[in-house]
Amino acid sequence: MRKIAYLRATGSLTEVILEAGFVLVDSTFRPLYANTESIRILAYPNSVSSPSTLDGILFQKILSLIPRDLDLSGGTFITQFQSGRRNYTCRVFVLRDHWESPGDTRIAILMERGLAAAGKQRRGSDAPGDPFSFAPDNACFYFGRSRREVFTTLLDMIRQRRGTGVLLAQAGMGKTALLEALAGTVRSESDVAFLPGSFETRLEMVRAVMGAFGVECPAGEPEEQLRCFHDWLLLRHQAGRGVTLICDDAQDLSFEILEGLLNFSSLQSGGQKLVQVVLAGRQRLLEKLTSFKLERLTGDTHVYCRLAPMDDAEVRGYIVHRLQVAGCSTQVFTTAALASISLYSRGIPLNVNMICRHSISLAATINLQVVDERIVADSAYDLVLRAQPAEAWDGHAQAGEPKRPAGLLRDRRGLRLVRKSETVSH
Repeated sequence: MRKIAYLRATGSLTEVILEAGFVLVDSTFRPLYANTESIRILAYPNSVSSPSTLDGILFQKILSLIPRDLDLSGGTFITQFQSGRRNYTCRVFVLRDHWESPGDTRIAILMERGLAAAGKQRRGSDAPGDPFSFAPDNACFYFGRSRREVFTTLLDMIRQRRGTGVLLAQAGMGKTALLEALAGTVRSESDVAFLPGSFETRLEMVRAVMGAFGVECPAGEPEEQLRCFHDWLLLRHQAGRGVTLICDDAQDLSFEILEGLLNFSSLQSGGQKLVQVVLAGRQRLLEKLTSFKLERLTGDTHVYCRLAPMDDAEVRGYIVHRLQVAGCSTQVFTTAALASISLYSRGIPLNVNMICRHSISLAATINLQVVDERIVADSAYDLVLRAQPAEAWDGHAQAGEPKRPAGLLRDRRGLRLVRKSETVSH
C-alpha cells in the first residue's frame, strides 16, 4: 500500500496510510498544516486541494466536528462523520509535551476511512447496493415532476446569470441531493462551489468562498479580499465560464453573512451577473430574507422555489428508481405496500427511505421475500413510536393518519404474522 509522510511537531517524519487525512491545528483549531487527503475530505463536495483553503474551508469544517469548548484534558477525542458516501473516524490528539507554554498547545487530527474494506469488496462483486441509503448520491436522485420543475427553474437562473435564487424545503425533502445534482449538471459550463459551515464574521465568509473556488489571495481586509475575488470573477467571465456559489442550510447564517452573500449579485460585467448564488434552507431562511434588514437586497432575487412532498405516483417512481440503480429487484414491494409507503411517509423522501429500509429488514426477519402493506404499516408504527407516544396510534386516528397495523403482532418471540382468527392486542 502506498504511503505518504507528514511533518510532526517534533520535526521528525512519520508515515501514514495514504487514505488517511492529517491536520495540525493550534489551540483555537486554526489549521497550521494539512495533507492533500485531509483537504479533499473536509472540502467535499468542493474539489479543491490548495493549501490556500486552510483559513476558510478547513476551519469551518473542523469546528463542525470538534466543539470549541471541548475538554481535551484526557488527551484524546474520537468522533465519526460522513464525507460524501464515505464514513470516517476522526481521532484528535493533544500534543502538549512538545511545547513549553500551554498557549502553544498543538492538536493533531487524524481522519481514517471506516468500513473501507467492506465497501471495496461490495463494489468488486455483483452484490446489490443499498437502495435506500441516506447518503446523497447523484445516481439515485429521482427527477419526479415537482423536483424536475424546481431543478429546471434553478438551472435556468444559473445559465441566464440572473444573480440569486432561493430554494426552500423542510427537513428530509432531498434538498441537498437536488443541489448536488444541480452542481453536477452545470460544472461543464460553470465553476461551482459549496459554501461550508457558518461564520462569525464577513471576513471568514469571504475567505471561505475564495477558498472553495481555489482563489489564492494574500490575507487582508474584507474589501481587499473582495477586490481580489472580483478580479478572479472577471477572468472567469472573459474565459466564458460562469461562477456558481451554493449555500445549503442558509437559514443558520446571520444577517451579516446573508447580506454579504446577497451583495455578490451586485458584481456585474456588461450587464451580466458575475456570480450566481443559490441559497437553500428551511422556512426560517425566507423569514430572514423578507425582514427589513435584508429587504433592500432581496429586491433583485427573482427566483424562489419550494420543494413540495411527492405525490403517490412520484413515491412509486422514486422507490422503483432507487431499486433499479442499486441492482435490486423492483418487485420487492407489493402495489398495496407502495400505496402505504406513500401514505405513511407523507411524500417526504427521507421518510420513504426510513420506512423502506425498516420494512425490508422486518420482512427478512420473518423470511418473507416480498414486502406487503402489513409490513409497511408495522414499520411506520415503529418509526413513529420513536418520537410520539403510543396513544397517538392506539386512539382514533385522524383522516389519512396511519393506524396500528392489524396484520402483525410483537411479543417476546419477536415479530410474527397474525392469523385472521387471532386478535391483535395493543
